Amino acid sequence: MGRRYTLFRWEMNDVVKNVLLLFGILLAGMAMKQSIMSVNSSMGFVSGTEIELFGPSKATGVALSVQTLLSLDDVWTLLSFLILLLGALTFRYDRDSGVARSVYSLPYSNTEIFGVKLLSLLIYGFAMILLPFTYISVTTYASIAGHLPKITSGFIGDALVLVVFLVLYLIAVATLTSLASPNAFLAFMVGFAAIYAPRVTGVSNLPPQLFINAISRSGSTDFTPFTAQYIGWGLLVPLVLFALSWVLIRRRDVV
Repeated sequence: MGRRYTLFRWEMNDVVKNVLLLFGILLAGMAMKQSIMSVNSSMGFVSGTEIELFGPSKATGVALSVQTLLSLDDVWTLLSFLILLLGALTFRYDRDSGVARSVYSLPYSNTEIFGVKLLSLLIYGFAMILLPFTYISVTTYASIAGHLPKITSGFIGDALVLVVFLVLYLIAVATLTSLASPNAFLAFMVGFAAIYAPRVTGVSNLPPQLFINAISRSGSTDFTPFTAQYIGWGLLVPLVLFALSWVLIRRRDVV
């Protein structure tokens, strides 16, 4: 366990990846803040510490504004870009730069290295969406922060499940393309094409647009994220892609 923790610390102490993480959190937070201010302004109540809860109508407005934060196209466009870039840096750049020759010569199995790298990428991916979402939600409605769990209880569970599905899908694509591509630049471009092809072609029943659209429907009486379509794209497909990535990293030379 100690050896793996050392390897994990190496991955998490990468300066470039930490800068990208900070960059993603700041920009995602700025986009969320601008969105929540616009929603609050259009619905006629003040955000920040001066907000007061005046019954069901206000509670509905707060719930809507918080839910909107998780379905912003600008935020997911940014996070998709950064996750693909982080994936290329995590799984491909060390091979391009020659660092991987030193890492893979250490007493770690390829499976251990793959697991630690994947864990670090998962932490980066979820941190970039959940940290700004939590911070903006709590600070914007600071005066009613104690009521937020009850206000958001109707949708937050389904919405977070969809967020998990979407982040897993993005990370799985980034991981496989990084390991299957001959260099980091091509890995990023292939991943970018795979992520944005459905959006460019207007196909809304494929990720990531499938999950982005579904987040805005979370909490509806006739909606559940636990359907074959969402579980298939958000859980089964990522598991298959991760398995293929594991096979590649075990069988491919460090080049």
